[in-house]
Amino acid sequence: MKDIKNARKDFPILDQQVNGKPLIYLDNAATMQKPQVVIDSMTEVYTKYNSNIHRGTHHLSNVCTEAFEEARIKVQKFINAEHSHEIIFTRGTTESINLVANTFGNSFLNEGDEVIVSELEHHSNIVPWQLLRDRKGIVLKVIPITDAGELMLDRFHELLSEKTKLVSVAHVSNALGTVNPVKEIIEAAHAVGAKVLIDGAQAVHHFPVDVRELDCDFYAFQVTSFTGRQA
Repeated sequence: MKDIKNARKDFPILDQQVNGKPLIYLDNAATMQKPQVVIDSMTEVYTKYNSNIHRGTHHLSNVCTEAFEEARIKVQKFINAEHSHEIIFTRGTTESINLVANTFGNSFLNEGDEVIVSELEHHSNIVPWQLLRDRKGIVLKVIPITDAGELMLDRFHELLSEKTKLVSVAHVSNALGTVNPVKEIIEAAHAVGAKVLIDGAQAVHHFPVDVRELDCDFYAFQVTSFTGRQA
């Protein structure tokens, strides 16, 4: 395990004092601080080859496009996706979930179809489905939680039916830290023909995620360790 003092040296923003004491930052679930290596990578882009990707044939555009696609391959390997084209960059997890709601949702969900979420979800994984419900008349169902902050899996299985078209749940709760049994959830959803979106915003930074092993249909998250920044 890395020594905490050495780990702090990676983050230049922590090299300051507040009220006479070293800054301790605990709000990473809202905005994560950037290590020097990421800041250096972003500075390198803006100072050496910043230009439009996939839209030019000049030197800077070619260099920037190559770097962009290399970042996509890094993310592919990071989550063990089968193909690099499965990695779609957005501005964050919220936009990724909205992208699924506004593409898959608009194209394949119809009035009466059911989407299941849970009481543990961040608003980013609730509001898009509420808006889709208002637009298209889908039915939104919610998995309740126990007093210990865990999903009631028996209720989840009761909610599943042939009308279920999508299950969208967090891998890890942003509020409680609950690690949900997403593998079991995915298998059960697929058994009734439903697709699964996993909100991995609070998961990928804490333990390895293998999307092929999970067999989910969508996995939304954001990372700050790559030049491409977010996925």
